[in-house]
Amino acid sequence: MSAESSQAPPAPRFRLLLIEDSAIAASIVQSHLDAVPWQRAEVAHAETLAAGLARVKEGWDVVLLDLSLPDGEGLEVVERIRDVDAHVPIVVLTGHDDVRLAERALGASVQDYLVKRSLDADALWRAIRYAVSRQQLVTQLARTMAEARENEANLHQLIARSADGVIVLDPGGAVLFANPAAEALLGEGRLVAGRGCPVALPAGETSLELGGHTVFIDVRWVDVDWQGRPSRMALLRDVTGRRRAEELRLRLERTERLAAVGQLAAGVAHEINNPLAYVVANLELLAREIRRLSSQGAATAHLAQPLDDARHGAARVMHIVRDLGVFARSEANEAIGPTDVNAVIEGALNIVHAQIKHRARVVRELAPVSRVGGAEGRLTQVFVNLLINAAQSIREGRVADNLVEVRTRQQGREVVAEVVDSGCGVAEEHMPRLFEPFFTTKRAGEGTGLGLAICRSIVESCGGSIGISSKAGVGTCVRVRLPVWTSAEPAAPPAPARDEGPARRARILVVDDEPLILRALGGLLGSSHEVVCVGSGAQAQRTLRRDAGFDVVLCDLVMQEGSGIELHEWIEAELPALADRVLFMTGGGTSEVSRRFLAAYGGRVLPKPIEPAELIRRVEALLPAKAAEPAAGT
Repeated sequence: MSAESSQAPPAPRFRLLLIEDSAIAASIVQSHLDAVPWQRAEVAHAETLAAGLARVKEGWDVVLLDLSLPDGEGLEVVERIRDVDAHVPIVVLTGHDDVRLAERALGASVQDYLVKRSLDADALWRAIRYAVSRQQLVTQLARTMAEARENEANLHQLIARSADGVIVLDPGGAVLFANPAAEALLGEGRLVAGRGCPVALPAGETSLELGGHTVFIDVRWVDVDWQGRPSRMALLRDVTGRRRAEELRLRLERTERLAAVGQLAAGVAHEINNPLAYVVANLELLAREIRRLSSQGAATAHLAQPLDDARHGAARVMHIVRDLGVFARSEANEAIGPTDVNAVIEGALNIVHAQIKHRARVVRELAPVSRVGGAEGRLTQVFVNLLINAAQSIREGRVADNLVEVRTRQQGREVVAEVVDSGCGVAEEHMPRLFEPFFTTKRAGEGTGLGLAICRSIVESCGGSIGISSKAGVGTCVRVRLPVWTSAEPAAPPAPARDEGPARRARILVVDDEPLILRALGGLLGSSHEVVCVGSGAQAQRTLRRDAGFDVVLCDLVMQEGSGIELHEWIEAELPALADRVLFMTGGGTSEVSRRFLAAYGGRVLPKPIEPAELIRRVEALLPAKAAEPAAGT
């Protein structure tokens, strides 16, 4: 046998008439047709309805029809095509995502209704193949009935073997015939000859509740002669699998959008942290100046409260942004280590504060508990999800009557955290499915059905467990159990004894490409130490080449000209004695390279905005035992 004779026959070539006034839309349709190499099509393009009508009778397999043409609009164009050829399959391509128009079009013997903006090659080719297949079935049925009126047994056999369901109704709606596929689809024993159809079957795609499950059916109606009298035949196709696949695609797209929001949150946090850093630092400088003026007898009492309010507001923004950054960077490969559950819960409450405050009061019962084995960012994600679920189970407006409780306690070698709400609760029949991916009891647009599945995955990856108890109309309790951190870690060495003598002036090099941060940090540290400020890693290298006599280097991690990582590598190579006295600052939103660096040097990182007291403490902790000479005059 030759190689040519062993090859499969080529796919049939479909003859398509495209009636579309937009050259761009026509080009897109052609590109979709060309995108499937094993399908072939011969396409003729008519830009007006009149031009299309002139060619409809040329034996096309399918007419691809736009409903908005210069000389025709809406279902009128379908009717005019049908006036010329009553049987040619029509697939509507339209920019109108209108459910009612789609139902009317499908009821007017259109084979399919596709919206242009969501059109792709697979959907287009599927509609063409289905249109041809359905038309072939209808044509075959009509031909068979015309040729075999005296031998209806053959016709019944053909219909009975159809994979699609077939139901024939008389003009009054009584069942005349139903094939096995229709009975299997709608339920055995439900279709009884002489009685009405037990379910409504509108043209187009419809959903039915059968046996506790939702089934999606594509319905096509045709007029036929059955046993010598006019009747209506319904062709039924189970499209549940296709519909579920489409729902899965939409939910995955929504999940990807949520992931993008997380990345955006990380970037926004970074952009906020830099200006917030010099706001916090300058507020501390103002507080120092007010205390100095007050000690000299100046009237400053009226400034104390506005300054305290400003510092409180800046601290609140600082904590919210920091918690948001932890949430945004929750990654699957985040290292598991000793984690403070109570701190994680407080951070999650900060993030969802706006979601809860108009729905319920928050009650905290956070007992002192051991640290657990977990990843801070991922556990924050767990409690954010649980708190949002609790908030969304309660309607807005009756805050005093509703409650969200967060409790922690220790039970042996486990820490138990509970999120309890007085919301609507969960129906008993839904309880077994709560942790299934994409299952949700929320209203449309409120959830993806992934939250609890993700929570369970994260908790189990930490060696814990999660369970839910709920009663409809009463509320819900979600219980998270996490193992106490038991990793054998060496005890921290005692802090070296420090000379509590007079304050000493050290030399500090501050490196940051934000001039306002340099000015603020210089002001904070300059009252106690000699501070030199430079605006890039490259400039810091030049400064250290000229003068290496600095006690501490305080350096931003990400800068436009010479990063903190590059500066640290240079110091390790050129000034190794100084390498252990470098402190890094970061506003978040770092790259993978930066994250690896921070994992290695995390003990020497100050997150922006830096709390002034923490900055001074960390700088002084790095000062050598014998720093520079005491400050003059001390």
